[in-house]
Amino acid sequence: MANRTGFLLAEDQALKLKFTGIQLVDDRDATRDVQVFFRYPEGETEKKYPFVTLELMEINHARNRQHSDNMVYAFRGTAPTGQPSGHYSTEDAAGTFTYYPNETSDVTTLTGFAGAANSPFLSTLEHAPVDLIYQVTTFTRSAIHDRYLQAHILTKVTPFRRGFLVIPADGTHRHMDMLDWRSADMLDEEAGFKKRIFRKIYTISVTSEIPVTNLVGLGQVARGEDGYPTGTTTFKDKITLDVLA
Repeated sequence: MANRTGFLLAEDQALKLKFTGIQLVDDRDATRDVQVFFRYPEGETEKKYPFVTLELMEINHARNRQHSDNMVYAFRGTAPTGQPSGHYSTEDAAGTFTYYPNETSDVTTLTGFAGAANSPFLSTLEHAPVDLIYQVTTFTRSAIHDRYLQAHILTKVTPFRRGFLVIPADGTHRHMDMLDWRSADMLDEEAGFKKRIFRKIYTISVTSEIPVTNLVGLGQVARGEDGYPTGTTTFKDKITLDVLA
C-alpha cells in the first residue's frame, strides 16, 4: 500500500497499520485474522468477528508543546555562515528541521511551494502541535477472544507507557498514549438481542503537527566590507524579513 500523505490521512493509515495483523485462535484451533475498519461496518461491508473499529473523536491544540513563533530552517547542501546568533545553526536541532509533517522525511525534496524549488535554504514557522484523540473499539463473540485482545492491545499495541506510532509518510515516531479503557459489552441487535457481543473501548492520543505557514525558499545575502549587501535574496516574504538582515 502506498503511503498516504497529508494531515489526518497519514495518521489514519499509520494507526490502521498498527492494529492490522492481529490473529486469534478459535475453539477449533483455526487462526482468525482480526479485521480493522474505520467506523462501524455497515450493510455492504462484510464483518466477521472479531474486529476492531477506529474513529477520530477530537483534534486538540497541544498548547503545552507550543513554542513561540520561531523560524526553523532546512538546507540544501552546506548551511550558511556568519548569520546572527539564534537564527540558525547546523548543530542546533531546535532551529533546524529535516521532515515536513505528514508529507516527507526529507523536506529538501519538496518543490511545490513558492521559491522553494531552486532555493538553497528553506524556512517556515514552527509547526502547531496538536493531539489527535481516537476511539478504538474491539468486538468479539468469544470471552476468550475478548481477553486475548485486551492483553495484546494493552501490552503490544498501545501500552500505558512509552506507546508510539510510526508515520510512514514522514518517517516520524509519534507519542501514542492510552488515555482510557472501559468495558461496554452489549446484546447483538442483529441477532434479536439473543447473542452477546464482548466490546471494549480504548481512548488513545496521538501527537501530530500542522504547518502554520507555507514553506519558503530563501537565498543568502552576502555583505561587503562597507556593510552593504552584495548578493540578492531569491525569495522572501513578510514573515522572514529579519532572517537575512
